[in-house]
Amino acid sequence: MAATTQSTHLIVRPDSIQKLYTEYLPQRFAVNRRYQRKLVWTVEEKRALIDSILRDLPVPLILVAEISGEQPYVYEIIDGMQRLNAIFAFIENEYDVDGRYFDLETLADTKDMTDDGELEQKKPVMSRESSRKIVNYSLALSVFRATGTAQIDEVFRRINSGGRRLSGQELRQAGSTAEIAQLVRVLASRIRGDSSRGDVVPLGKMPKLSINNKHLDYGVDVDTIFWVQQSILRRVDVRTSNDEQLILDLLVDCLIDPLISSGTDTRDSVYGLEANADSASAKLESRVQQTLLQHTTPEVIQDDFFRVFDELRLVLDEAGEKFVRLVVGRSSGGRYLRYFQAVFIAFHELIVREAMRVRDRSKVARGLTNIGAPKGPLTIPGGGGDWTADDKRRNINAVKGAIRDGFEPVPKGEQDVGRYGLASYLENILANSVTEQSLCELKQGLLDITEGSRKFDGYSWKKILKAISAIANDGRLNTGYLIIGVADDQEDSDRVRTLDQIKPVGYRGYSIVGVGREARILGLQLKDYFDWVADKLTGCKLEPDLCSQVTAGMRLVDYYGHAVIVLKIESQEKPVFFEEEIYERRGSGTEVVPKGEYHRIFRKFM
Repeated sequence: MAATTQSTHLIVRPDSIQKLYTEYLPQRFAVNRRYQRKLVWTVEEKRALIDSILRDLPVPLILVAEISGEQPYVYEIIDGMQRLNAIFAFIENEYDVDGRYFDLETLADTKDMTDDGELEQKKPVMSRESSRKIVNYSLALSVFRATGTAQIDEVFRRINSGGRRLSGQELRQAGSTAEIAQLVRVLASRIRGDSSRGDVVPLGKMPKLSINNKHLDYGVDVDTIFWVQQSILRRVDVRTSNDEQLILDLLVDCLIDPLISSGTDTRDSVYGLEANADSASAKLESRVQQTLLQHTTPEVIQDDFFRVFDELRLVLDEAGEKFVRLVVGRSSGGRYLRYFQAVFIAFHELIVREAMRVRDRSKVARGLTNIGAPKGPLTIPGGGGDWTADDKRRNINAVKGAIRDGFEPVPKGEQDVGRYGLASYLENILANSVTEQSLCELKQGLLDITEGSRKFDGYSWKKILKAISAIANDGRLNTGYLIIGVADDQEDSDRVRTLDQIKPVGYRGYSIVGVGREARILGLQLKDYFDWVADKLTGCKLEPDLCSQVTAGMRLVDYYGHAVIVLKIESQEKPVFFEEEIYERRGSGTEVVPKGEYHRIFRKFM
């Protein structure tokens, strides 16, 4: 393929894998999650690509968009994410080909990382000749100098509109700028546990945001994702974004009253995929947008969604059964999207529209028991096709009738505490910390666990204050978190378990130990402990504006019986000092910034 002229904004050039790898290491290949979903190739597909390279067979070109104005330059991958990941992962010994691993001595970069302990040479080792053949192989890199994000989105859509490369929902979602599309992305990623602070992330961090596969240990264990764990969706359904399609159906039912049918035409319509402005499809899109505008912010919609979602999870926890076992009377197998849709919307209408709250979770669980069994009141149609509004309404009403006795009205003037107890809120912060360690600090508590006295740990408290100021210095418009009640390593978790006789709750490798145990040691109620922490913040040596912001944003979150305190830290107009020093985050650590480097921190706020 010949290189085109500059006026077409496209340059095609051959680059060796070695050169591309040197650009990959400083994170110059980026993935935009608005249209790129996740890593989905199996290890067999990755091995087949490396085998093609070893046999000198052609490999499809890599298409990237050069992001103008970035220093250093960044390439946003439009097509080729799976291929680049497969190549770089093989170089870093994540998998073998024909039983042999890439020789890390072949490249200076991988040799240095091996010497520094960042990489480990796995055995048996591929021959040096074969390893060199791989890194010397030339890939066609097509650099697209786009005029804006809309142009990149359109190129991605055209590339993936043919064949079976993306599922219907993936193609619908890809590059969409509709507000409901962003809501679907946020809600789905939070439930899966693969959320990120921004849409654009380095290619090297994508494994932490992808679902594990056979022989590929990615960051998210598919069996722990709610949809799979509760047997609502199969593993393959989550990998092909059927969870996002279900969330889209739920959002439409939450926002549109009276109900409309659920199906392909409705989904396409609310995404604005109908070109005719006078069509019924366009009118439906306009109706959804008007409904969204009636809410204060998208965050209100998200909070309402997760208030319902978390309450439903607590009912399932109370029942001690998986959703499908409880509602349908089956252990597993198949897909049960419409059963979940009927139950979720019933909860949503009671909690959000009718301003009620769960009074007795065990009674609600009993009401759901076998409601979808063959002789139960739910009559969910099988097969595909649209789910009509009338049939949906009948089933939602059947669920509401079965569970209403377990609910009660929220008294007028009484604050709905459910809005402030979201387990999903904590999960989202912890999930984001996987790729943004510098913006999250975890502390098991404020009492000493190294001595038997269990007194207030002044040294640890000072580290907390330094961490708060360091997170605030990450740059303008950045937000970070410090969480009290989550152990930052297994040693602390084990120590707390032994000393305080509690059972930590795990999430994505984190150990939630809570602060209720410390409140008991101090002879305080949980609310009094919360006020005690707030008082300590009020009298601390943080800069006044930062101190006020952090104290005002304190939140108590109940995570399956363990209460944790979340401190939200927002950047100020300029860097902050703590005890006449500027601190910054480096990875998960906090360090003093030398005075000669203050200009580097101040530049982040320009």
